[in-house]
Amino acid sequence: MVRCAEVVDRLTVHAIVLRRRDAGESDRRLTILTREQGVFDVIAKGARKASSRLTGSSEPLVACIMHLTKGKVNWFVTQVQPATSFPGLRADYDRLSLGLAIAELASGVLPHDKESEAEFQCVLESLRYLEVHTEPLVAYVWASLRLLRLSGFMPHWLTCVATGTTINEPQPLLSPMAGGYVCPSVASRYHDTFRSTFEAVVGLSKPSELERPPVQLKHVADCARALHQFWRAVIDRPLPANEAVLQALTANGTGKQG
Repeated sequence: MVRCAEVVDRLTVHAIVLRRRDAGESDRRLTILTREQGVFDVIAKGARKASSRLTGSSEPLVACIMHLTKGKVNWFVTQVQPATSFPGLRADYDRLSLGLAIAELASGVLPHDKESEAEFQCVLESLRYLEVHTEPLVAYVWASLRLLRLSGFMPHWLTCVATGTTINEPQPLLSPMAGGYVCPSVASRYHDTFRSTFEAVVGLSKPSELERPPVQLKHVADCARALHQFWRAVIDRPLPANEAVLQALTANGTGKQG
């Protein structure tokens, strides 16, 4: 395994590109998730030039080994050894959209400046399963739940956060503010409650403990919609890639992907 270099002005990291933005005339600013340093931003100089050796490796959802050098303020990419660009995602618009949504969640919730072995492996495995799963929305829900668990924000799905009462309503109330299911007797305490389905909430209680996504997940579109409400509260900023997934589900009824 490649470790961070001992000198503080040079790093070699295993990385997954989560996000890219234009910078300057021809550069790209990348948000990367690394096994060694968690999430942080780097500059790929000249990456927007067609002839640049960094062009392909500075795209979102590319896994690679990056060699970095520290400038006065920013880290700069000096060399890249590509590992995979997840071709199964790029060949399918729905899978690509879901992959970008996972990357968006990872960039918003995973730690910075901290070794992130488990988090890095989680995102890597999530993208690999998303490439091949027969129901990509199931893989997305599984990955989203695993990220919630790793980051310490997993909701209480089956028992009331306030009273411990076991869920039994056909359309239970969930509250991101409370941190999960709230029974009717205490629901008025929370202004952000919304209704889901019993089947969806029970379904959400199981997949995060599995080492791989389940083959099927009943009411998977309802699961994705409920999860989105919690992610909006956790990250507290716009999530356009995840909003696009929700819009696609609405446009396709219960969701072509589900």
